[in-house]
Amino acid sequence: MLKLYIELNKQIVDVQALAVVPAKRASNLPVNDLDIEEDFIFFCFSKFTKTILAIDKLIKSGFYEDALILTRSNYENFINSKAVVINPKMIDHLVEYKLGLINEKKYKFVNKRKSIIANIETNAEIQYINTISKIAKKSKEQDTYRIVYSYLCDITHCNIITSGYYRNGIQYSYELKNEIALYNALLWSVFLNIKFYNVLIVGEIFEYDELEEAVLGLLLNDNIKFVRIIEDEIKRFRKDTDADEEEKNEYERKLKIIMKSITLDE
Repeated sequence: MLKLYIELNKQIVDVQALAVVPAKRASNLPVNDLDIEEDFIFFCFSKFTKTILAIDKLIKSGFYEDALILTRSNYENFINSKAVVINPKMIDHLVEYKLGLINEKKYKFVNKRKSIIANIETNAEIQYINTISKIAKKSKEQDTYRIVYSYLCDITHCNIITSGYYRNGIQYSYELKNEIALYNALLWSVFLNIKFYNVLIVGEIFEYDELEEAVLGLLLNDNIKFVRIIEDEIKRFRKDTDADEEEKNEYERKLKIIMKSITLDE
């Protein structure tokens, strides 16, 4: 499944991902909010695509845990894009304020701990949204933040609960190829790509019908496939693990939340 997404992602970037804002500014043409939003989305999607290419190389080389570490970065690419599509005011937080804070050109921090900034000219204070947890809330992705992103953070940081990925019995190893890590690297990469495609569709970002049709065709087939994969995983966990009933119920609850989140809630 992953290969299909990689090839279509590359095609989308090659055909349509133009940096409109720099081009217009270089030509002294006016730039509107939609230009900035589209530019930001394609920046995120191009970054997402380059990262998924790196993930694919790591998977093929047996570095599954490292692929998961990069998958965390792709969650952030996805979440930033979705935020501006379903909440247009977020473009100010993710572009305008962020750029304006550099050398305090337009904005300054009043209280960094509380993320309060102010316009330098008017002194009007703004509650600045600049953390993944707050961006996830604005993009209605609290569930995936709690379930998927937290897992990817555990892999990224030195959380002892992930030590099994680096241990063969009583021996720690840098060569171990953990099949669970492989499964998760593939699963969450496809999951995030599906969700990113939903963002592109809802954001009406496509200018070429053939690209939009290719994305819709893939979504139509793979949404169903992904749901079946999750259903099979629930059955496998219930049958093959030594977890108690409470743990099995909690695992099933989380996976069903993920299953429902595969489409974009407007």
